[in-house]
Amino acid sequence: RTNVERIGGTIDVESTSGVGTTMRICIPLTLAIVPALLVSVGNERYAIPQVNLLELVRTHLQDIVSVYDAPVYRYREILLPLVFLRDTLQIDGAIEAGPDVSQLPAIHIAVLKAEGVTFGLVVDEILASQEIVVKPLADSLKQAGVFS
Repeated sequence: RTNVERIGGTIDVESTSGVGTTMRICIPLTLAIVPALLVSVGNERYAIPQVNLLELVRTHLQDIVSVYDAPVYRYREILLPLVFLRDTLQIDGAIEAGPDVSQLPAIHIAVLKAEGVTFGLVVDEILASQEIVVKPLADSLKQAGVFS
């Protein structure tokens, strides 16, 4: 009951002797259950809506090139612009490249399409696929450019 009320829902219980009990659980329509891909960067976990996910790619840092000072990955004959989630959210612990590129760790790219733009989101690890509950943003967060 506490969890339902915490998200703005209600539980009504009606009992009639000799007939039975009816329980009515109402959950606000402002909540949505969305299939999501769980990823990690550093010690943090993030959810990416699967509706935006095109493909998952595992590659190595030496496969990433720079075009006009922007990192890109050759993906199905196109140059896919990359966004490193670690850099965007300013998370410590960037991958360090040693002198031998064959020893570089594999990286994971979630190929996403959002608002007509296809790009690769570089994350440390792909964790799982899970359905999550999405609540509406608080008004104070709607103005923020980037947050997690």
